[in-house]
Amino acid sequence: MVQAPGTIEPIPGHSAPRGSGAVWARRAATALLAAFVAAGLANVFGQRSTTTVAEAPAARLTVDGPVRLRQGDVGQVRIAVAAATRIVRPRLVLGDGFLEQFTVNTITPEPAAEGAGVGHWLLVYDPVPAGGTLVVRIQFQVGSQGAGKRSQDVELRDGDAVLASVHRRLIVFP
Repeated sequence: MVQAPGTIEPIPGHSAPRGSGAVWARRAATALLAAFVAAGLANVFGQRSTTTVAEAPAARLTVDGPVRLRQGDVGQVRIAVAAATRIVRPRLVLGDGFLEQFTVNTITPEPAAEGAGVGHWLLVYDPVPAGGTLVVRIQFQVGSQGAGKRSQDVELRDGDAVLASVHRRLIVFP
């Protein structure tokens, strides 16, 4: 230990002796913080977009959007329907993960009708001709109390008949 000059008295136990576990505890805490920052930079907690596709004889359903978000994030989900045959009454049935602790800012194009039921949200559109496409974009913001896991399933229906469905899980980090 370094000797205190003249009139300065050292405080007993103030400086840790060499070989103390305190040095290793500080190093471990710094390494843990660095690992957390590296995971954030690697977009582990971020908004990287993921594409999920469902093929069916009548249509192809593609859902593109983030599956990991943070509270307060603003994002977009893109739902594309490529019709192989005419879809007379196209309906998109969205899982409750699209509504739970989300603020929907815009839906483009605006549906002809919409409604919500227990555990789902329904968007009704005008007919899609064979060979035609319908692209729906939903812009949203995650609420401040929205942490957790939830389902973001999407079903494409023609009236009540299910044509294709995509199953997605969304994780919202605090």
